[in-house]
Amino acid sequence: METHTQNKKQIALGLFLLGLLLFGGYLLLAKIWDVFSSIDPKLGAGLVAASATILVSVFTVLVSKHLERKAEILAHLREKKIPTYEKIINFIFSLTFAEKLGKKQPSENEMIKFMAEITQELVIWGSDEMLEAFYKFRMMSIENADGNSNNPYAVLFMVEDLLLAIRKDLGHKNKNISRGKILGLFVNDLPNELK
Repeated sequence: METHTQNKKQIALGLFLLGLLLFGGYLLLAKIWDVFSSIDPKLGAGLVAASATILVSVFTVLVSKHLERKAEILAHLREKKIPTYEKIINFIFSLTFAEKLGKKQPSENEMIKFMAEITQELVIWGSDEMLEAFYKFRMMSIENADGNSNNPYAVLFMVEDLLLAIRKDLGHKNKNISRGKILGLFVNDLPNELK
């Protein structure tokens, strides 16, 4: 009951302050109108033009500073994301091409260590879409860890989704990249019907 009374008091106080603010705004506008009404029309036109110029200049500077700061933040984030995404791509390619290049596959401990490190970095630097793609990739990898899969291409398509999310997060549009195009770059026997 006490919170209900407090809510009513807060609403009443808010409405009172809003009314006071509106009344103050009305008085300010009335005062400005009186000042401009009593001035010679030619001088008033000059003042309005000068005021408009100043306001537009200030607004332009504020907007450009805001956009500049936003671009600066995005550039800084991109600098932090690139090494993380390079690690992911290097790991995927080391799994994919290790045998063909005569290198040994990463051990289970190396994979666990990689997943732990990369997850930490993605939580900090990854976009929402990238986190979602990595989560799906990780879950699909866990489900298919024993090699028993109804759809052997499911993990491959999760890898492709992950690579597309990386590209998108780094600013690429992925506009004309259809399903299977990225996989087709490094999986030779991908069936045409899956592309």
